[in-house]
Amino acid sequence: MKRIGIVYFVVAVAIVSLIGFSCKKSAAPGSKNNGTPDSILLNIGNNIILPGYQNYDIAVNSLDSSIIDFNQSPTATKLLSVQTLFKNAYIAWQSVSEYNGFGPASVNIPPVSGLNLFPASTSVINNNISTIGTTTININSFANQTAKGFPALDYLLFGTDNATLLTDFTTDANAANRKQYLALVSADIKTETNATVTAWSANGGNYINTFVTSSGNSVSSSLGLLLNSLDQDLEILKNYRLGAPLGLVFTTTTSPTQVEAYYSGISAQLALTQLKSIQSIYWGTGTNGNGLGLTTYLTNSKAVYSTYTGATLDSSIKSELALDITDLEGVPDPLSATIQTSPAVATDAFNKTQQLVVLLKTNMPSLLGVAITYGDNDGD
Repeated sequence: MKRIGIVYFVVAVAIVSLIGFSCKKSAAPGSKNNGTPDSILLNIGNNIILPGYQNYDIAVNSLDSSIIDFNQSPTATKLLSVQTLFKNAYIAWQSVSEYNGFGPASVNIPPVSGLNLFPASTSVINNNISTIGTTTININSFANQTAKGFPALDYLLFGTDNATLLTDFTTDANAANRKQYLALVSADIKTETNATVTAWSANGGNYINTFVTSSGNSVSSSLGLLLNSLDQDLEILKNYRLGAPLGLVFTTTTSPTQVEAYYSGISAQLALTQLKSIQSIYWGTGTNGNGLGLTTYLTNSKAVYSTYTGATLDSSIKSELALDITDLEGVPDPLSATIQTSPAVATDAFNKTQQLVVLLKTNMPSLLGVAITYGDNDGD
């Protein structure tokens, strides 16, 4: 991923196409069987991934309904409701972003990762608004990749003060066009989300069955796919949510306006949600979670692997996750303002995340025999 001009893209690359694999129940990664569910994958899939997607789906559908209602008769009260539901949906998206690199989220066209390519291109959005009444807008074209999804809604719903926004959606010359574009962006999010959640569900595409029965440690196994996707998502947190705006990667110049959710000002909250979701996968805790997670693969491996202070790799990862979360909890929103006034607290969070990347991307896959196949250009 590269930074182009003042716009950089957070693109979750589709790691590999999933191949149907059979597997063996839990135990050490690398073993396979004849379609028997892996108990660790069962817990991650049924108690963490599926509930996360279901909550995200509910949030997105609620947001879309509120936007439809708002467009029919915009009021200050309805605008506040839409803004609240937008934040809820964006936070819910962050809780499932770890799965963007495999399965339905990556193979569906367009991929779900395209819903959060930030920062938004306000010039493209404004041009689309001015022409949508006379031109058909393909929201999923290459030209519109930074004029769609949550960053576009972030700008449309928070780009100025609420009084001005309400005028923009009621009496402004482009009010009708703006409402049409708002609905178009929201409907696209809903369509992509519903397709992914349906594909995962047991009564839909039943990808959940593929996930829980594809054990082993090959690139195509669920463990291999999950680790690649999770690690890439963690690098997006390090490089794009924190590093680039702070001027710590790609450039030495701070860019506060390049943060995620710049207009709504919930950047740090989104980053914290993402990291807590990664922690949940590692510990194996979620809805009715029983503690079978990535940690279990390490403890089952019986391998001794010390790092940093001489502690085991498992305890080092758990400790670093907790420290990183604590640091992110201390980063106040809006992150753009914090970068300008108190950059040290955000820099501490960046440094902790960088250490966590080494543990989860290099040390853990090495111990488990999982190949990391996605590319990055920052050297960790």
